[in-house]
Amino acid sequence: MTHTKYATLATCFASACLALSSGCSTTAATGNTGLAGADATGGTDTTVEQDAAPPDVRLQAWVYASDPVTDGKTTQVTLPQPTDPNGMLTGAFVQVSNCLPEDGGAEMKQGGYTFGHLCHEVQTAAPNANGDGSYLDIVPPQDTADMGDTFAEVQMYYHVNQIHDFFSNGFDLHDLDFPLYALVNVTYATMMNGNNFEGFPNAAFMPKEAFAQFGLPGRDQGAIVFGQYQSTDFCYDASVIYHEYTHAIVGTTRLNGVTMDAYGMDNLPSAMNEGFADYFSCSKRNSPIIGPYALSFAGDWLVRDLTLARKCPDDLTTEVHADGKIIGSAMWELRGVLGQEVADGIILKALEQFSQQTNMDAAAKLILAEAKKVDADTGNATQTVLKNHGMLGCVRAREWASFAVDSSSDKVGYTLTSPSALGGNSASTFPTGLPGYVQFWLEAPAAGKVAVLSVSASSQGGGMGGGGKAGVNFAIRKGKAVQLNMLSGGAPLSDGTASPKVTNKGTYSQQFALVGTCFTAGSKTYVMMLNNSQSDAQVETMDVQWLDAVPTGMTSVDCVK
Repeated sequence: MTHTKYATLATCFASACLALSSGCSTTAATGNTGLAGADATGGTDTTVEQDAAPPDVRLQAWVYASDPVTDGKTTQVTLPQPTDPNGMLTGAFVQVSNCLPEDGGAEMKQGGYTFGHLCHEVQTAAPNANGDGSYLDIVPPQDTADMGDTFAEVQMYYHVNQIHDFFSNGFDLHDLDFPLYALVNVTYATMMNGNNFEGFPNAAFMPKEAFAQFGLPGRDQGAIVFGQYQSTDFCYDASVIYHEYTHAIVGTTRLNGVTMDAYGMDNLPSAMNEGFADYFSCSKRNSPIIGPYALSFAGDWLVRDLTLARKCPDDLTTEVHADGKIIGSAMWELRGVLGQEVADGIILKALEQFSQQTNMDAAAKLILAEAKKVDADTGNATQTVLKNHGMLGCVRAREWASFAVDSSSDKVGYTLTSPSALGGNSASTFPTGLPGYVQFWLEAPAAGKVAVLSVSASSQGGGMGGGGKAGVNFAIRKGKAVQLNMLSGGAPLSDGTASPKVTNKGTYSQQFALVGTCFTAGSKTYVMMLNNSQSDAQVETMDVQWLDAVPTGMTSVDCVK
């Protein structure tokens, strides 16, 4: 990532004594006590100081209740009793390990070749050496770039138990009633960087099979993994812990697929996975913000605020975290209308019915069906919210307008996927290219106008040697969205197609014109982007100009068949 912004940890070094009481002993006063020989009007006044029993600090620890930015200091809490006989942070519902930047970590391999290794996974957090059974000696490190601080383990252990109890006690969900593996301070070293450890700027729920994607050995179970990157320790942010834990609750059999329908590729199942993870993290904390600390290191635009309403298709980006804001903001609005308990219950009951490839419309209908089971008013209110956010019947087509990645609110481009990513004979099935995740519409401002469309795309593939072609093909349809004819090999039903020349190979810029016959008064014309068959690409800029005639030598499309 670029534009790195360092976050500052507010470090709290407070003694257990000061945190528990105003003094380290208590004073017991006998008051005015009548003693033999004392004057009845002013007897001898005796105050006796007694040593108080030491406070019970077993399992006490310091954590950030939310995160360093929100809290500004740590809070003293009681940790759930570990099951480890030595007090290491393994419990009934989580096993936390620290990933130290030292030799001994799992080797990273590609094609049988070892190219690096992960940090060394060990448990370092233990009760205080004085035998009081507390963890109060473990505090945030003075060096916020510490790649192996023990405080991260305590923070993770406490908050995983918190979010486990939220789902288990509140909604009787017991799928994760086992010690989920949680890894903190993740870093890695590769031969390319001289085997020096570098930070992992992310947090993730990784199913057991996913480790192979990073060249790592397989695991017996999945894990939630949290990186240390420069001055940012991702597990210091409870909102991110709760988000990743919700991914584990959703699991690997729901909302993890990329599907295709008549309008092109659809990655909204994965976007909904992100949106629901955002929502339940926020609902548990009664805060609409995700990542006020952990996500702000690279730019404030990465922090997600569910009070900022997003709508399908107007706010589609093709990036799953950004598009997850549509679902997340809709569910947050629903929570405000119905209340937390009712909204959470409805959403979870619907979520249990989702499959790998449940699309947005199907998800909205399942949520609405669960809401109607409560009562008619709840159903009507839910339907209104879902319509407000475009979740019911959304066609993935938004207006073609001037766009640039750097000035966009989410700073992400429109992703186009190569057919080779699907394997098999996909390239022959889609000879003009795999349809994109979103298409665009235009409406002529006046009769006879020509729309000159400009696109620049960058190649995202090519392996070790660099990128491949990033040219984009287009299908045009007047009056309605372009649809794929699955009966004829996935070819687009269109009124015209364009394969404009790449005019600038450095940025893969392309221009073409739609002539006036492509427009009818009051009717929209739709453009579907198709990636080429060689490389993934990202659309970085788009523009439209309305002219009276096609510029000389420019590729043009006439929609008259």
